Amino acid sequence: MTRTVVVALLSAALLTACGNPAPPASPTPPQAPASSASGAATSDSSAAAQHQLEIEVTGSATLSTVTFTLDGKVSEEESVKLPWRKTVTVPVGTGRHEWKLTMQHTGGTMSATATVNGKLVTRTGGGGSPGTKNTANLSGSFAD
Repeated sequence: MTRTVVVALLSAALLTACGNPAPPASPTPPQAPASSASGAATSDSSAAAQHQLEIEVTGSATLSTVTFTLDGKVSEEESVKLPWRKTVTVPVGTGRHEWKLTMQHTGGTMSATATVNGKLVTRTGGGGSPGTKNTANLSGSFAD
């Protein structure tokens, strides 16, 4: 008789544990774009429904100006210290998007890379003597 009671209690405990799933994990809120000055369209939809363009510039050069253009909308920064990074998100389903980064730099070296959705799409680099003005460009496009 005691064995039957123990088996019944264990069965009830197992059924109770299986019948009460753990509460779902709270969803991660969507990450805001790093800069709204780019004029990129943003959305509150999940990350799976957005393209992410990330540009990173590293090196020892001094950037006097960095001009970023996305779909004709321009933003500019002056006296930029490296490393510099720009991340913009664009909703999926919005067609083709063109972007360009123009960097005015003096002295030292610099390297710039661009990824879309984590995949390298282009890179550039350059260098110059102190006091010389140089220009480096990085551009590309992506579409659905």
